[in-house]
Amino acid sequence: MRRLLRAGLRALALLALVTALGGGAALYLVRSPYQGWTGDEIVVELPSGASARAILARLERSGVLRSRHLAGAAYRVLFPGKTLKAGEYRFTGPLSTEQVLRDLVEGNVVTYRLTIPEGWTAEEIFDLVAREGLAPVEPLRELFLQPALFPEVPPDAPTLEGFLGPETHLFTRSQRPREIVATLVRAWIRSLPEGFAERAGALGRTPLEAVTLASLVEKETGVAGERTLVSAVYHNRLRVGMPLQCDPTVVYALKRRGLWTGDLTRDGLAVDDPYNTYARGGLPPGPIASPGAAALEAAVAPASVPYLYFVAVGDGSGGHRFAVTYEEHLANVALYRRARAARETVSGASR
Repeated sequence: MRRLLRAGLRALALLALVTALGGGAALYLVRSPYQGWTGDEIVVELPSGASARAILARLERSGVLRSRHLAGAAYRVLFPGKTLKAGEYRFTGPLSTEQVLRDLVEGNVVTYRLTIPEGWTAEEIFDLVAREGLAPVEPLRELFLQPALFPEVPPDAPTLEGFLGPETHLFTRSQRPREIVATLVRAWIRSLPEGFAERAGALGRTPLEAVTLASLVEKETGVAGERTLVSAVYHNRLRVGMPLQCDPTVVYALKRRGLWTGDLTRDGLAVDDPYNTYARGGLPPGPIASPGAAALEAAVAPASVPYLYFVAVGDGSGGHRFAVTYEEHLANVALYRRARAARETVSGASR
């Protein structure tokens, strides 16, 4: 019944259009395909705030519409009360005036798929957004320093670092920088495990501290089975008052100061920065990257183990050896050095 009603209303609208435009010839022009450009497709940017008249004129100049006057009359009759939405549109092949207007009314703008990997920093994310031409870097950096603009972010967060969700996003060029950042923040909310804040509290941590710890876990290991173990090491160290001595925090601190050269050095480990967990006790002031859902889960569900140390295996697997005592840790470090030396020998022989 509804389908018949819609069909009836459409027929009345078309009849009104025929009357308004002066006969069947005009209706034929509205419904017949037209392509006034060369090539298979054309992309047209329709600016925000432009009037319907300006939009239709631009589409006529671009060869998308046969006539802005014809399109204006069709718009008033076929889509009364509807708004022509701004944005970037891709028109492929000959299209009728009615089809073009429908795209504009429905806002079928071009979308860009951006995949944000887990463990990326805000700067890396903003660079990707800028490279795709979706927003300039500077306004994104300004928003980065204003986490209070986004109520989902913990109120004590110093920046938006860690709160830009790693996910595959669809963006449009018509979105403003704040809309883009808000989309990323909402993705972070979706990645939070159930009961995250309550579980963090049960461990004596605030949500900000739990996300910060998750970012350390994310940067330290990519091995799924190790995340809860790395989380346990940091929870254990915090409990007994040991410095975290997390290498990725040093890298982050050096990058913040423009001092990162690509290698960790003794001088780098000693740099006085609140994010350097070799130089400062406890957790850094905030996250150092955007953790994924698995790292967030590990942050509030550490393994029940007594480990206080871990070091890479050194065989290229990305795995680590864990230890309870410093003596065990030193033995593991020796194994790591031997494994790394063996790999370098094999690599040198293969050149």
